[in-house]
Amino acid sequence: MVPTRILIFDLLIWLAGAGLIAWVVYRLALAAPLRRLSQAAWRIGRGDLRSPLIGIGGGAELGRLASSFEEMRQRLLEASGEARRRAAEAEALLAGMVEGVFAVDRDRRLRYLNPQAALLLGIPAEQALGRFCGDVLQPRLPGGERPCDFSCPIVHARSRGDSQATEHLLVAGGPRTVVLRSAAPVAERQVVLVREESGVEAGRRVRDAVFAHVSHELKTPLAGQLASIELLLDQLGEPLTPGETADGARQLVQSLQRSTLRLERLIDNLLESVRLEKGPFDLPREALDLLAVVEEAIEAVAPLLAQKEQLLVRRLPERLPPLEGEADALAQVLVNLLANANKFAPAGSPVEVGGRELEGSVELWVEDRGPGLPPASAGSVFDLFNRGPAPGAPRNGLGLGLFIVRTIVERHGGRVFAEAAEPHGARFRVRLPLGAAAEGGS
Repeated sequence: MVPTRILIFDLLIWLAGAGLIAWVVYRLALAAPLRRLSQAAWRIGRGDLRSPLIGIGGGAELGRLASSFEEMRQRLLEASGEARRRAAEAEALLAGMVEGVFAVDRDRRLRYLNPQAALLLGIPAEQALGRFCGDVLQPRLPGGERPCDFSCPIVHARSRGDSQATEHLLVAGGPRTVVLRSAAPVAERQVVLVREESGVEAGRRVRDAVFAHVSHELKTPLAGQLASIELLLDQLGEPLTPGETADGARQLVQSLQRSTLRLERLIDNLLESVRLEKGPFDLPREALDLLAVVEEAIEAVAPLLAQKEQLLVRRLPERLPPLEGEADALAQVLVNLLANANKFAPAGSPVEVGGRELEGSVELWVEDRGPGLPPASAGSVFDLFNRGPAPGAPRNGLGLGLFIVRTIVERHGGRVFAEAAEPHGARFRVRLPLGAAAEGGS
């Protein structure tokens, strides 16, 4: 009988041999393929997509895993190739643009400049990248202040969607006046277009500055003059009743009041036209009573209507639905339309103001018995500096009133129409959407 010690020894030798055989099989059949697969995955993770995963070995399971890795590698290779192609196209497009283009990060540090931007700023792109854009562009206000902290179009675009500004730069090539237009951030990057200001833009900027300065300087003494006239009228006695004749002093003071109101309205139109021509701006939205807005406009124009003994005819409902908009701007619309009717309608004729509710909107109109509109002019009467709708009509004024009407109405998401009235005259209709109107027209 074989001793137990010998059996145990033989068993241990057999187990050691089996383990050695298993280790050799593992090394040959599994370890090497797994190592090759691991190395291939590491290369893919590092961005090396050139080496195909072939000859991995290791049986059916590892073969399927290697096949999945190879399919992923091919898709990544195609995607990266498409991304490189698009990046090259974008780079060629940016390099071929006339305008300069640069991009900044959240901290307004430059992350990209195309060749035109680098040339305009007088600095190589590699020297500008990573620096704060204000240190490279060096914008300066007329007083020498740097506007980066309180008037930056890049910062404004983060809340407005886009922003434009004219900046005076002290760049290496000398002082330059440029137009900057910044887009809203995308993935914490903002793209900014920069170009030199054109001669037309420079002339318009100077014109606007002169208009604004002169208008502002005139507004203050006019306000004081109008207040003095109103006090003087109060001292001359009660307002006249219809048909009553004014004495000489009161008649002169009332004429002075009307002239002052006309001059004040002209200055308001000048200032408003400058503001509107600069481009889109945000109108404050608030719930308003449209009938109260109409009455405010009527009160402002009443002295002008009285001068020509024109009868104001109201065709307004008892109520109109609530509307969201800017009350002062809409009052300016009605004032301009009523003043336009006052100017073109003959003395003693009626001037009609009306309103009605439509489906999803409200409509106001002003109608007069003036010379009317010539054919094919219904749209052009709203153009800037267009004066006199018909032959023989008065030619005084600058042609700003109806331009301002159209612009304000469109900023409220509405539309304005000009059409002939019956039996003669002109009717101007303003249609405004109810509720929160979309900016920019309908």
